[in-house]
Amino acid sequence: RSIGQELSKAWGQSVIIENIAGAGGSIGADKAAKSPADGYTLLMGHIGTLAVNPSLYPKLPYNPVKDFAPVAWVARVPNVLVVNPNSGLNSLEQILERARAQPGRMTFASSGSGSSPHLAGELLKHMTGVDITHVPFRGGAASGTEIIAGRIDMLIDNVPNSIGHIRGGQMRALAVTGSARDPA
Repeated sequence: RSIGQELSKAWGQSVIIENIAGAGGSIGADKAAKSPADGYTLLMGHIGTLAVNPSLYPKLPYNPVKDFAPVAWVARVPNVLVVNPNSGLNSLEQILERARAQPGRMTFASSGSGSSPHLAGELLKHMTGVDITHVPFRGGAASGTEIIAGRIDMLIDNVPNSIGHIRGGQMRALAVTGSARDPA
């Protein structure tokens, strides 16, 4: 919405934001793809709609390569691995040690199956050989509640979803995706 406000100022006309949830962004992407190609409909595409969904689902109602033309890169949103601050876990290595000692007993939450946090967790499992159980939730808020309550061992989520809880001390950040520390 804040981007829409700035576009309205820059363009001197109203910009209406329509959030269309569901199916990892596929419903909204399909609606945008089927809109007239008149320049009045823009899709705020993300890794889910443009990369993950085409990799996971053999039949999408849109083609991310043919149906859209990139206009601008708006944001880079890394994922963060967090734990409850009372968990006794203070590093990624401690998580891996515990997971190796207790195969299949540790859990990691994500904002849903097929989301970038889910796939980041699966990549962590693949790269390290640990057996950690994925617990999908419907969005970052629900999974964040579970980590704060201590019912899940760790959470992988987008940095913006968790940063307030990290700064507030309800979550402890241990790692981020990417090759460098996130400035937040």
